[in-house]
Amino acid sequence: MAEQVSRDPVDPRVTRSRRLILEAAVALLVERGFGAATVEAISARSGVAKTTIYRHWPDKEAVLRSAVESIVPTATAPDTGSVRGDLTHFAEDLARILTTPPTSALIPGLVAAAEHDTGLGRLLAEFTAGRRRPVHDAVARGVERGEISAGTDPEAVAELLLGPLFYRRLLSRMPVTAEMIERTVEAVECTLGGPSR
Repeated sequence: MAEQVSRDPVDPRVTRSRRLILEAAVALLVERGFGAATVEAISARSGVAKTTIYRHWPDKEAVLRSAVESIVPTATAPDTGSVRGDLTHFAEDLARILTTPPTSALIPGLVAAAEHDTGLGRLLAEFTAGRRRPVHDAVARGVERGEISAGTDPEAVAELLLGPLFYRRLLSRMPVTAEMIERTVEAVECTLGGPSR
């Protein structure tokens, strides 16, 4: 006879309050920016008491991280059979995310706010570190297939790939086109070289 595992049912009031809090935080981030998304403002907007917010999250940064994660999708790099294909898919996915609301408004705001708020700076660093994981996986697959050297630094590959995309989105304001992505991936591929013999 299979052992039954008892699970405590999730209180629907808890689910509802978390949803209201995150919806309020997202709305404040989109409408007024990170500086305005205080716990007090989130409480007022959501109708949920501050004490309840602090029962779910330890501080403002944790609330904002959950809010950002709830609406910003992760770019993916599925196994296409080649490093070029994997990185191209990731870059195309990321370009779509960076140029589609609400992410297109949230990311620049988060980058700007992180310059003046150490808590948000930590949030940005942790958030982006996790989002680079698919590039690391693509590099690992490339090494396994013998396409690239075992000594390839996946973080360096991520920096080379992401830099031009964020430069266009945040600084030059030039469009992120399919041609630009193709040139970027080709440039990254040139730096990788082949496997060590």
